[in-house]
Amino acid sequence: MIATHFPKQEVLDRLRNKIHHETNDVLWPNVIVNASYKRYQKSVPESSFSIFSNKNGTVKLNNNNRNLKICEQTFYLSNPFESFDYEINSEAPVDTFNIHLNYKFYSEALYALLNSNEKLLDYPDNSNTNYRFINQLHYKSPDIKKILGSYQQKEEEIFLLELLEYCLCIDYKDRIRMLNIPTAKMSTKKELLKRMQIAKDYIYSNYSNSELSVKELSKLVFMSHFHFLRNFKNVYGITPYQYLKRIRTERAKYLIKSTNLPIHEIAFLVGFKEASAIFPIIRNAVLKSPKEYRMEN
Repeated sequence: MIATHFPKQEVLDRLRNKIHHETNDVLWPNVIVNASYKRYQKSVPESSFSIFSNKNGTVKLNNNNRNLKICEQTFYLSNPFESFDYEINSEAPVDTFNIHLNYKFYSEALYALLNSNEKLLDYPDNSNTNYRFINQLHYKSPDIKKILGSYQQKEEEIFLLELLEYCLCIDYKDRIRMLNIPTAKMSTKKELLKRMQIAKDYIYSNYSNSELSVKELSKLVFMSHFHFLRNFKNVYGITPYQYLKRIRTERAKYLIKSTNLPIHEIAFLVGFKEASAIFPIIRNAVLKSPKEYRMEN
């Protein structure tokens, strides 16, 4: 099902993954919300499994006491039975592409994807799974863009199954990052990975702040400066500063080729302190000046 408008708040308050007897609750359906708004606010007390993304513009999301920003180049995964606040506040229309899954469909599909053929043959009617995705922002790779762009060409179940399978793959890849953390205890690895992911999401959501620093990030995750630096590099292979620079560069490239904004304005929008900083960075990334890159695209 595709919806072009968000439900009213009174409907959102009643949406549930499971319905209990003698209530006015409404089951979450399988739904893609392809809506366009300049201003919108909602609170969802019980979410379905959700994928938040946009075709255009940026939204604010508060989930698990974290304030996040989702732009055209990122998406966010939320588990069933969580709550979130969602806000659009923009001068230009923001085009959303949010996907919510019915809990029965989600459970059965996840069970099929996580288990072997042998187990599925022995227990075909089972759908019990305690799997929980890591709540975090992800960069939109060409693979996820291709899947998201195929929703009109495929049957709904096939499209959603492929999307869920992709989410499992990227979630697994993020989980094994903790193997790069040199500590013996698995509980410590998990905790450090969680803190690095919080810092990474903060970078994604605040890259436009030219004053964003490693000191701020280390305080955010309650770690000493050098302890944080070492573990971030262990997990992501580069330093927090290099990660921030990469995000700013990718965002600048996107804005150069997809908007008519002046180059100097883009520089400030993505967090560079000086407008001139964007020129050598773009040239180093694409071997062209920003103007040449825009004309080519």
